[in-house]
Amino acid sequence: MIVNEIAKNLFTTIFDEKLIEEIGKYGILKNAEPDQILLEIRRDVHFVPIIVSGIAKVMRRDGKGNGLFLHYLSDAQLSAIAISYGLQNKKSEIRIKAETNITYIAVPIKTVNLWFDKFQLWRNYFLKINQIQTSQVIEKVNDLAFENLEFRVLKYLKETSLIHKSNLIPRKHFDIARDLKVTREAISRVLKKMEKDQIITLGRNKITLNNNGVKR
Repeated sequence: MIVNEIAKNLFTTIFDEKLIEEIGKYGILKNAEPDQILLEIRRDVHFVPIIVSGIAKVMRRDGKGNGLFLHYLSDAQLSAIAISYGLQNKKSEIRIKAETNITYIAVPIKTVNLWFDKFQLWRNYFLKINQIQTSQVIEKVNDLAFENLEFRVLKYLKETSLIHKSNLIPRKHFDIARDLKVTREAISRVLKKMEKDQIITLGRNKITLNNNGVKR
């Protein structure tokens, strides 16, 4: 019953009553702490996490220490990429990791697959989410290919600030370097320049994005 009520609060303006009832019937409510992995690379996709509260991070990883941050997931969102892997019975090539304490509904991939045939609203929802997340991935690739590092770092900080709804960003230099696929030394140089330009204020394992650095 509790999953049904949560699904109703999340999706009452998106899904009809029958689909919400199915989410309540087959979904399992779970919690995760920061840095806990919901979906790992090279693993089968057994379920799809629908975020109820908190923030999760989606990354492309190769299993050799290399990776690239793709996008965040927050309230009422899921990973269209993860669904695609699951529907094709392919092992995941992305990692979904809790950025904060999160609550999510885990829905078996077999159930999700059936929803595509049963519910037009689910198909519409998936297509919309897929379009948004595909655009985000293309934008990341474009930035990687054509934009300088300072532009990419500032954009990353703005995106993180907006998703957390705070100008205070809990990040180590290493975290940003890993997410943007550059060296820690390069990130440190850029952050020091941005602090000199009064765009940010650096602290111990945290960065404050000043008002002139982010548009609200």
